[in-house]
Amino acid sequence: MTVASPLVFRASPAQRATALILALGCLLVSGRGMSLMIQNFPSMWYQLKLAQSQAGEPTFFIWASLAAACLAMLISAIVLVLVIVMFLLIEGTNILTDELGISVECQLLPQPIAKRLGAGRILWTDVTKIERRRMYFVLYGQEKPENPLNNAMIKFLLADQLDRLIFLIIDRSPNLKLFT
Repeated sequence: MTVASPLVFRASPAQRATALILALGCLLVSGRGMSLMIQNFPSMWYQLKLAQSQAGEPTFFIWASLAAACLAMLISAIVLVLVIVMFLLIEGTNILTDELGISVECQLLPQPIAKRLGAGRILWTDVTKIERRRMYFVLYGQEKPENPLNNAMIKFLLADQLDRLIFLIIDRSPNLKLFT
């Protein structure tokens, strides 16, 4: 199958809308939790100081609740950052295929982060393996067969016509080894 212009694959509008709804929901939940924590922190601190001023009052549970609240805020912030990165990855990733190879581009993330998350290009003759890893589809390529340490790898999360893309990769890659 010869194609004159490159084929572009990206997430469908329904997949992108679902990612947006999840990102906004996570933002609302973490924002509400942080506002409650900031609102209740002065009263918790006052209770701690009051218990410390009383002789023999235990303060372990107050310290534990403060530590749990701070830990919850930290976990909430980490989850929020991860959800935003995943949303940007789903929204901005384009998978381009042409007669020479396949490339994954993510325009919404900075280049070093996009490269680390799977952006790149592999020629069809260099594709050696395709596999599904957790959330990603991963394509491995080997630029020089004599140097096994010089491997290229690209990853992508979602594509609208994923079955067509996978069949295209299998069809055009002469050195692809399929593992079951």
